[in-house]
Amino acid sequence: MIVQYGDVGFNEEWLELVKNDPVHPTISIEKRITGNRTIFVYVHEDIPQFMVCVRIGNRLPRNMMEVLNDDGYKSKYDITYAIFYSVFRLPQATLKGAGTLAIKDLIEHCRKLGVNNFFTLSPIPSMKIHLKNKPDESIVRQYLESWEGSVARFHLSNGAKIHSINFDADYSELRLNESWGVMVNYDYNL
Repeated sequence: MIVQYGDVGFNEEWLELVKNDPVHPTISIEKRITGNRTIFVYVHEDIPQFMVCVRIGNRLPRNMMEVLNDDGYKSKYDITYAIFYSVFRLPQATLKGAGTLAIKDLIEHCRKLGVNNFFTLSPIPSMKIHLKNKPDESIVRQYLESWEGSVARFHLSNGAKIHSINFDADYSELRLNESWGVMVNYDYNL
Protein backbone atom coordinates (compact mmCIF):
# COMPACT_ATOMS: atom_id res chain seq x y z
CA MET A 1 0.00 0.00 0.00
CA ILE A 2 1.31 3.45 -0.89
CA VAL A 3 0.83 6.21 1.69
CA GLN A 4 1.39 9.92 1.02
CA TYR A 5 2.83 12.36 3.52
CA GLY A 6 -0.06 14.18 5.18
CA ASP A 7 -2.56 11.35 4.72
CA VAL A 8 -4.17 9.75 7.76
CA GLY A 9 -2.12 6.53 7.44
CA PHE A 10 1.24 8.32 7.19
CA ASN A 11 3.28 7.88 10.37
CA GLU A 12 5.23 11.11 11.06
CA GLU A 13 8.13 8.99 12.33
CA TRP A 14 8.63 7.82 8.74
CA LEU A 15 10.03 11.25 7.89
CA GLU A 16 13.16 10.22 9.79
CA LEU A 17 13.68 7.49 7.17
CA VAL A 18 14.69 10.22 4.70
CA LYS A 19 18.07 10.10 6.45
CA ASN A 20 18.59 6.73 4.70
CA ASP A 21 18.28 8.29 1.23
CA PRO A 22 21.36 7.23 -0.77
CA VAL A 23 20.16 9.10 -3.87
CA HIS A 24 19.96 12.67 -2.53
CA PRO A 25 21.27 12.55 1.04
CA THR A 26 21.68 16.32 1.35
CA ILE A 27 18.10 17.39 0.54
CA SER A 28 16.35 18.35 3.77
CA ILE A 29 13.07 16.85 4.91
CA GLU A 30 11.51 20.31 4.77
CA LYS A 31 12.47 20.77 1.11
CA ARG A 32 10.97 17.35 0.28
CA ILE A 33 7.54 18.18 1.72
CA THR A 34 7.05 21.83 0.76
CA GLY A 35 5.82 23.47 -2.40
CA ASN A 36 5.02 20.90 -5.03
CA ARG A 37 7.11 18.13 -3.48
CA THR A 38 5.91 15.27 -1.29
CA ILE A 39 6.94 11.88 0.03
CA PHE A 40 5.31 8.49 -0.45
CA VAL A 41 6.09 5.35 1.53
CA TYR A 42 5.26 1.86 0.32
CA VAL A 43 4.13 -0.21 3.32
CA HIS A 44 3.70 -3.98 3.51
CA GLU A 45 2.34 -5.62 6.67
CA ASP A 46 2.85 -2.36 8.60
CA ILE A 47 6.56 -2.26 7.67
CA PRO A 48 7.80 0.64 5.52
CA GLN A 49 9.58 -0.89 2.52
CA PHE A 50 10.34 1.84 -0.01
CA MET A 51 10.34 5.63 -0.03
CA VAL A 52 9.68 7.71 -3.12
CA CYS A 53 10.20 11.48 -3.15
CA VAL A 54 8.01 13.10 -5.78
CA ARG A 55 7.71 16.49 -7.38
CA ILE A 56 4.39 17.27 -9.02
CA GLY A 57 3.80 20.05 -11.50
CA ASN A 58 3.00 21.10 -15.01
CA ARG A 59 6.30 20.41 -16.76
CA LEU A 60 9.11 17.88 -16.87
CA PRO A 61 12.20 18.93 -14.87
CA ARG A 62 15.53 18.05 -16.49
CA ASN A 63 17.79 19.07 -13.61
CA MET A 64 17.76 19.14 -9.83
CA MET A 65 17.38 22.92 -9.70
CA GLU A 66 14.02 22.54 -11.46
CA VAL A 67 13.01 19.71 -9.11
CA LEU A 68 13.76 21.80 -6.04
CA ASN A 69 12.02 24.94 -7.32
CA ASP A 70 8.28 25.28 -7.75
CA ASP A 71 6.89 25.82 -11.24
CA GLY A 72 3.92 27.98 -10.31
CA TYR A 73 1.06 25.57 -10.79
CA LYS A 74 -2.12 27.17 -9.52
CA SER A 75 -4.54 24.32 -8.95
CA LYS A 76 -4.78 20.56 -9.01
CA TYR A 77 -5.87 20.87 -12.64
CA ASP A 78 -2.43 22.22 -13.56
CA ILE A 79 -0.72 19.09 -12.26
CA THR A 80 0.20 16.93 -15.22
CA TYR A 81 3.58 15.49 -14.19
CA ALA A 82 4.79 13.36 -11.31
CA ILE A 83 8.58 13.21 -11.16
CA PHE A 84 10.11 10.51 -8.98
CA TYR A 85 13.44 12.08 -8.05
CA SER A 86 14.47 9.77 -5.21
CA VAL A 87 13.45 6.13 -4.99
CA PHE A 88 15.10 3.95 -2.37
CA ARG A 89 14.72 0.80 -0.31
CA LEU A 90 14.38 1.30 3.43
CA PRO A 91 16.67 -0.55 5.87
CA GLN A 92 13.84 -2.51 7.51
CA ALA A 93 12.41 -3.69 4.15
CA THR A 94 11.60 -7.39 4.03
CA LEU A 95 9.49 -7.74 0.90
CA LYS A 96 11.23 -8.88 -2.28
CA GLY A 97 10.09 -6.77 -5.24
CA ALA A 98 8.87 -3.92 -3.03
CA GLY A 99 10.37 -1.31 -5.39
CA THR A 100 8.31 -2.58 -8.32
CA LEU A 101 5.17 -2.63 -6.19
CA ALA A 102 5.90 0.87 -4.87
CA ILE A 103 6.25 2.34 -8.37
CA LYS A 104 3.09 0.61 -9.65
CA ASP A 105 1.00 1.65 -6.64
CA LEU A 106 2.32 5.21 -6.81
CA ILE A 107 1.45 5.54 -10.50
CA GLU A 108 -2.06 4.22 -9.82
CA HIS A 109 -2.47 6.60 -6.88
CA CYS A 110 -1.34 9.59 -8.97
CA ARG A 111 -3.62 8.62 -11.86
CA LYS A 112 -6.58 8.86 -9.47
CA LEU A 113 -5.46 12.43 -8.74
CA GLY A 114 -5.50 13.26 -12.45
CA VAL A 115 -1.77 13.05 -13.12
CA ASN A 116 -1.03 11.55 -16.54
CA ASN A 117 2.75 11.74 -16.98
CA PHE A 118 5.22 9.78 -14.87
CA PHE A 119 8.97 10.28 -15.11
CA THR A 120 12.07 10.09 -12.97
CA LEU A 121 15.05 12.33 -12.77
CA SER A 122 17.63 9.68 -11.93
CA PRO A 123 21.37 9.64 -11.28
CA ILE A 124 23.88 7.33 -12.94
CA PRO A 125 25.94 6.46 -9.85
CA SER A 126 28.55 4.17 -11.37
CA MET A 127 29.07 5.79 -14.75
CA LYS A 128 32.49 7.32 -14.01
CA ILE A 129 33.76 3.92 -12.85
CA HIS A 130 32.88 2.36 -16.21
CA LEU A 131 33.50 5.28 -18.54
CA LYS A 132 36.78 7.06 -17.97
CA ASN A 133 36.08 10.13 -20.12
CA LYS A 134 32.99 12.31 -20.16
CA PRO A 135 30.77 10.65 -22.79
CA ASP A 136 28.41 12.09 -25.36
CA GLU A 137 24.70 11.29 -25.34
CA SER A 138 24.95 8.19 -27.54
CA ILE A 139 27.58 6.61 -25.26
CA VAL A 140 25.51 7.39 -22.14
CA ARG A 141 22.43 5.85 -23.77
CA GLN A 142 24.41 2.77 -24.78
CA TYR A 143 25.75 2.44 -21.23
CA LEU A 144 22.23 2.70 -19.73
CA GLU A 145 20.73 0.27 -22.23
CA SER A 146 23.37 -2.31 -21.25
CA TRP A 147 21.74 -2.38 -17.77
CA GLU A 148 25.22 -2.01 -16.30
CA GLY A 149 24.20 0.45 -13.57
CA SER A 150 21.90 -0.50 -10.70
CA VAL A 151 19.61 2.53 -11.18
CA ALA A 152 19.18 1.88 -14.90
CA ARG A 153 18.60 -1.81 -14.23
CA PHE A 154 15.90 -0.98 -11.63
CA HIS A 155 13.97 1.42 -13.86
CA LEU A 156 14.32 -0.50 -17.12
CA SER A 157 13.33 -3.80 -15.47
CA ASN A 158 10.20 -2.07 -14.14
CA GLY A 159 9.15 -1.13 -17.66
CA ALA A 160 10.43 2.44 -17.89
CA LYS A 161 12.04 3.77 -21.06
CA ILE A 162 14.91 6.22 -21.37
CA HIS A 163 13.31 9.55 -22.24
CA SER A 164 16.23 11.97 -22.14
CA ILE A 165 19.85 12.26 -21.09
CA ASN A 166 20.44 15.51 -19.21
CA PHE A 167 23.96 16.95 -19.02
CA ASP A 168 24.73 19.41 -16.19
CA ALA A 169 21.64 18.19 -14.34
CA ASP A 170 23.15 18.10 -10.86
CA TYR A 171 26.15 20.12 -9.70
CA SER A 172 26.37 18.44 -6.30
CA GLU A 173 29.78 17.00 -5.45
CA LEU A 174 28.25 13.52 -5.29
CA ARG A 175 26.83 13.68 -8.83
CA LEU A 176 29.90 15.33 -10.33
CA ASN A 177 32.06 12.55 -8.88
CA GLU A 178 29.73 9.78 -10.04
CA SER A 179 28.66 10.92 -13.49
CA TRP A 180 29.91 14.40 -14.38
CA GLY A 181 26.47 15.66 -13.25
CA VAL A 182 24.60 13.71 -15.93
CA MET A 183 21.09 12.47 -15.02
CA VAL A 184 18.32 10.66 -16.85
CA ASN A 185 14.60 11.14 -17.26
CA TYR A 186 13.05 7.66 -17.35
CA ASP A 187 9.53 7.53 -18.75
CA TYR A 188 7.01 5.45 -16.77
CA ASN A 189 4.04 6.13 -19.05
CA LEU A 190 3.30 2.44 -19.44
